[in-house]
Amino acid sequence: MRSEWNEEKLQRYIKEGRGQGEFESYKGFIRVQDFGSVGRSSRLRTWRCNRIVHLLSDIETRFFYLTEFDDSILQVKEHVPLYDFEEVVGEQEDIDIRKFKDKQSGFPYILTTTFLITVRGNDGNTYDVARSVKASHVLERKAVIERFELIRRYFWKKGIDWALLTQKELPIVKAKNIEWIHPARFLEETTDFTKGDISYISGILLESLYKNKRPVREITSSVDSQLNLEAGSGLLLFKHLLTTKQIKIDMNKKIELNQSAEVLEIVPQERQGEIKIAIDR
Repeated sequence: MRSEWNEEKLQRYIKEGRGQGEFESYKGFIRVQDFGSVGRSSRLRTWRCNRIVHLLSDIETRFFYLTEFDDSILQVKEHVPLYDFEEVVGEQEDIDIRKFKDKQSGFPYILTTTFLITVRGNDGNTYDVARSVKASHVLERKAVIERFELIRRYFWKKGIDWALLTQKELPIVKAKNIEWIHPARFLEETTDFTKGDISYISGILLESLYKNKRPVREITSSVDSQLNLEAGSGLLLFKHLLTTKQIKIDMNKKIELNQSAEVLEIVPQERQGEIKIAIDR
């Protein structure tokens, strides 16, 4: 249940630096502990920097996973407040922004976009895109539609590309694949493996996977036995190789460990980092 929103709370948020900062220093305007959510909330460490991202629903989390795997993206800010909305957009004749207020205090809410994403284009230049994500059934409410229309007008005035996405526009299989491998990125921090261990075992696993017709699961288990590792270690390193893009697989299809390793592509060092996922509408 939401607590009352008022001037005192807004000033506290601003003082805390919410909605401010870049990369590691950025703090989302909304935190998991602030509000309940209909879906499952998540706190995830982003691959890009030492920061915890706060996500309030399944659809937010899935979209975030997609951005993690896109190397053209430099940073993702979640729950970005439009502090300067009135200055940028001004009064609107057809939508009364004053009605977006807390029912208890009468204090106006701060409009936010779910994500503000900094992207490096093919020409090397950087630019921002804004994405709001919401479950499709919520868009049946007039007040919700009006709120997103105000957000659209704000980013149009700012010259920033904005789009509203629902679960219908997201590649769910791809998002779930990334979710499955996501925790394996920083094994030196989450396991007893050292960087040297990871490099050594990864090298052996890559050699074992290369043009091998045996199932992936069988190969990873074989590496466990060969190196006297705890059961599941080879699979964990397989996930790590996917997160670091040392191996490539069709992420639009569910990753099946019983399939032949021939479906994998071992990515040469000079090509790592080139695999991208589009964030288009």
